[in-house]
Amino acid sequence: MFEDVGNWLLAIAAEMPFETDWDSSLKGSWYLSPRRHTVEFFIYNALFVFTCRYFYSRALYPGSPISKLFESYVAPAKKSKIEISVMVTLTVSLLITVYQKWARGGLIYLLQPCHMSAMLLIIILAGPKDKKWPHVLLNIYFHIMWGTMLALLSPDLRDYDLFFEIENFFIEHYLLLLAPVYMIWSNRYVIWPVSMDVALMSFSLFALYHSAILSTIALMRGQNLNYLLMPPPGPLQSFGKWYRPVMYATCVCLTMTRYFLIEVVIQLLPRRNIVPAEEETVVDGKIKRKIL
Repeated sequence: MFEDVGNWLLAIAAEMPFETDWDSSLKGSWYLSPRRHTVEFFIYNALFVFTCRYFYSRALYPGSPISKLFESYVAPAKKSKIEISVMVTLTVSLLITVYQKWARGGLIYLLQPCHMSAMLLIIILAGPKDKKWPHVLLNIYFHIMWGTMLALLSPDLRDYDLFFEIENFFIEHYLLLLAPVYMIWSNRYVIWPVSMDVALMSFSLFALYHSAILSTIALMRGQNLNYLLMPPPGPLQSFGKWYRPVMYATCVCLTMTRYFLIEVVIQLLPRRNIVPAEEETVVDGKIKRKIL
C-alpha cells in the first residue's frame, strides 16, 4: 500500500534529483524515498496531533494553576516607548528579510521557524495584554527559542550573498533572543511556572508545524525547508535515512532548555514597576473595570 502511495507522491511532488547536492542548503532531493516520506508523514502527524491535544488539556484545563494566573492578572495601561521600539526594530528587520527573500525568488523561506518567530513576537508585542492569547503565545515561544540559539551557534550561510543579508541574519536572530528578555522585564506578561505538560505541548505544536505544513510545502516546491528533505552538514548526516526521527528526538531535549537557560533569566531578571490604569464604571450596582 505504501509503495503505491509513494509512487503517487513521486508523481505529484516537485521534480527533484535522487542525488543530493550538498553544496546548497536550498535545493531539495529524494534523499529520503517517496515511500519513506509517506510513511513518516502519517506517523508523525498522527502522533503530534494526539500529543498537542493531550498536553494542552493537561496544561490549560479550566481551574489549572496556569489558568488561575490569568484570574489575578491586570494588564498594564499601554505600551512603553521601549516596547514600541522593540516592535518597530523587529518589523524593520523582518521587512528587510522579506525583500531579500523576494529578490532571490525565495519567499517560501519566510515560513522557516526563525522568520515565523519574528512574526510571532511582533504579533505578541502588538496584541492586547488584557487578552489571554499574547501570553499563551509568549510562553510557548519560550520553549522553542533554542532554534534561534542553534542558528547563531552554527549559522548556515551557504546561500547568503545579497547586500546586508548576513548582517540582517544576525540582527534578526539576536532580536529573537533579546526581545523576550525585554518582555520578561516589562512585567506586562503572565509568565508561567515550570510545567512539563506545557513543554511537551509546545514541542508538539512546533513539530506539527514541521511535519504537516513545512514538509508538505517542501515536497510540493522541491525546497529543503528547515532540512525536512535532507540533513544539514554535520552530525545528523551520520544517521542517514533515520536523521528525522533523531532530529525530532533532539528537539524534545532542546525544548527542555526552557528550564535551564530561560528559567535563569526569568528568576534573576528584575521586573519593571508598573501601575495598571483602569476605568471604573457601575453597571447594575456592580463595579466594572476596563483596561485603558
